[in-house]
Amino acid sequence: MPPIRSVAILLHHNHHGAESVNYRIWAIAENWRRRGIKVDVVRGVSRPITADLLFPHIDLSVIPDDYWRLIQNHPNVVNRRVRDIRKAGYSSLRVSRDDVWDGPVIVKTNLNSRGVTEALLQGNAASRAPHRRLMRRLAREPMLERARLRWARRLDRYHVFPSARSVPRAVYGNQNLIVERFMPEPHEGGYLLRMHICFAERSLELGLHAPDRMVKARDAVRIPLPPPPPEVTAVRQRLGLDYGKIDYVVHEDRAYVLDVNVTPVLSAAVDESYVRQSADIACGLEWFEHQPR
Repeated sequence: MPPIRSVAILLHHNHHGAESVNYRIWAIAENWRRRGIKVDVVRGVSRPITADLLFPHIDLSVIPDDYWRLIQNHPNVVNRRVRDIRKAGYSSLRVSRDDVWDGPVIVKTNLNSRGVTEALLQGNAASRAPHRRLMRRLAREPMLERARLRWARRLDRYHVFPSARSVPRAVYGNQNLIVERFMPEPHEGGYLLRMHICFAERSLELGLHAPDRMVKARDAVRIPLPPPPPEVTAVRQRLGLDYGKIDYVVHEDRAYVLDVNVTPVLSAAVDESYVRQSADIACGLEWFEHQPR
């Protein structure tokens, strides 16, 4: 097969300003451009895509029908099999109110990124109306925040409860939320969040070591990690993930996947250090040169 000379990065038609977001794809794309590969950013499905490789970068948990048809009709595409990354499809930590698990639990959105990008990209005029914005601000008040879990579609933060039975009963009936065992991984006086960042046969294995059990990149020290355990690889294979990031923790030699993301972000703006860090992953492009087109 001839080498790939052009890549089209497909964005949702409402994702204005995506190029200024610190997505890892921009660091990867800069490596391609330096190799003489043409990289185009395409919004929406209104015109055919003739690039050698189609790279969907649609920051939603479920790919809409029209985008999915376009993806399936292109002969060489990244993440061709990945349409749905909602947590309910891969979580091994999910609990019900009556489960025997007696430890703490965490309430998350079933959608990726706390449901924020769905509200941004698929929100309608009603959801942006002044009274709706006022309701959302009021819902962030501590006394009201947990009460709204019974009907919430998105969350401003995830909530930890001491047990499954202490979670409001209505939360279990909210299809927008998922309740999981809360299992932060202790590590050297703090906590460790493990990340498997992959593109085809290349990967970057990083850990975030932070003092707080709700590990945040801004407070964390990055450390290199060994290849991912089989539980992580199995989730990747089942989803058909060519490109993305899998967050996980390890307890007693077993890995538990926390999150899957097909539009991973960097912890700061794209700069030369991130371009260099992404150089090896960018070489995953070569795997697609051997696929039928």
